[in-house]
Amino acid sequence: MINIVVVSHSALLARGVEQLARQMMRGDGCKLALAAGVDDEEHPIGTDAVKVMEAIEAVADGDGVLVLMDLGSALLSAETALDLLDPDLAAKVRLCAAPLVEGTLAAVVAANSGASLEQVVAEAQGALQAKQAQLGEGSPAGKSAALPLAQGKSATWTVQNPHGLHARPAARLVETLAPFKAELVLEKQGQCVDPRSLNQLALLQVRHGDTIRLIADGAQADEALAAFKALAEQHFGETVSERQQPSLHGIPVAESVTSGPVFQAHSFWPPTADRRIGADEVLGEQQRLREALQHTLSDLNRLAERTGTLIGKPQAAIFGAHSMLLDDPDLQQAAYTRIAQQLCCAEQAWRQVLEAIAEEYRELDDDYMRARELDVRDMLRRTLCHLQGLPLPAIALAEPSILVMDELMPSEVVMLDNGAVLGICLSGGNALSHSAILAKAMGIPMVVGMQDCLSKTRSGQKAMLDAARGVLQLSH
Repeated sequence: MINIVVVSHSALLARGVEQLARQMMRGDGCKLALAAGVDDEEHPIGTDAVKVMEAIEAVADGDGVLVLMDLGSALLSAETALDLLDPDLAAKVRLCAAPLVEGTLAAVVAANSGASLEQVVAEAQGALQAKQAQLGEGSPAGKSAALPLAQGKSATWTVQNPHGLHARPAARLVETLAPFKAELVLEKQGQCVDPRSLNQLALLQVRHGDTIRLIADGAQADEALAAFKALAEQHFGETVSERQQPSLHGIPVAESVTSGPVFQAHSFWPPTADRRIGADEVLGEQQRLREALQHTLSDLNRLAERTGTLIGKPQAAIFGAHSMLLDDPDLQQAAYTRIAQQLCCAEQAWRQVLEAIAEEYRELDDDYMRARELDVRDMLRRTLCHLQGLPLPAIALAEPSILVMDELMPSEVVMLDNGAVLGICLSGGNALSHSAILAKAMGIPMVVGMQDCLSKTRSGQKAMLDAARGVLQLSH
């Protein structure tokens, strides 16, 4: 084990460095001795070579001693102390020009992990690299090197510590991985570093929400990955309280707060049914579409009745407007003509006609009217289901939950069970859509535009939805 001596003009400064360093140490780690200030109450600032010598002797039972100094006479006192020491002990001592605070922390972590004196010196001397990299200073050599493994197993973790892998959790990672006989690389977004170096971990700048991957190869690769996973699940030695849990942000629709388990669902679309038809099939395809449109109009009438009873007549008018659009003779004729001229099936013709209308809505300057494209796609999906003989989509929750989806059609919202849906989070959506208007009228908290809500949640996960701020707070 390599032990450390801190030499400073100020005893107060040295004790502060010691306090920081001891937060990096666990159990029977390296020894840390101080040689700081002078014994003069009126003028306590200074260094004493005898104190430095005594501090080195106090930690001389290790494999080596690293001495870090602040400035000026601290260096002179350390050099004098070497001359005063027994030559055999002096040969085990290295004076290091590393910055006092950063160098001491890096040296302590390296020493605790069982590094040699040369390795501890190298870590201390490289302690400013991360700060220089973050501030855009220094040479490219200060950047972390690419250390790809030709082969190996890996384990991935999304960091949930509120301040990422700062000094303390990084030190725990270094300490945990140090004993294993394996080649290890930690990767974040293509950047690779040595996870057994505090400086390299600092260069990686792992923040809250970042995904890191440990790649391991060698005799103890499996053991190293298991230790990494166990430490990660303990948040690298930190307590992550519920208030510190990861949160997702979107656009609020209704001002209310709710909590419960997450229920993930995905929008259903009928499979593509593009196919060519013969001239003798045109009338049959047109009739298929005509019947599907009638079924869809009947659905819309039932939805309007349900909405009127459940919410009110103003909201029921949403589906009345759908019916008017769908029952437009010119719209229907455009699809019948497309079937005849392009010899395409009813599904393809109807989809092309309605997708063109939806695109026209999306290109409008008015935000409210632009949101109507969802209504068009709602009708399209329903008609395609009837054309293909598929059941209409329904969302059934096993227990009261926060519904997390990519998007939600207006017709789906009014069919939700108010008692089962505690809130709604959508990765897409629009706060001015009829889906949002209906959810608000039904008293269901809703947030739209929460881009990562599907990828960063799982069904059954506990969560709190603050729809007033547009925040989904997640537990583990």
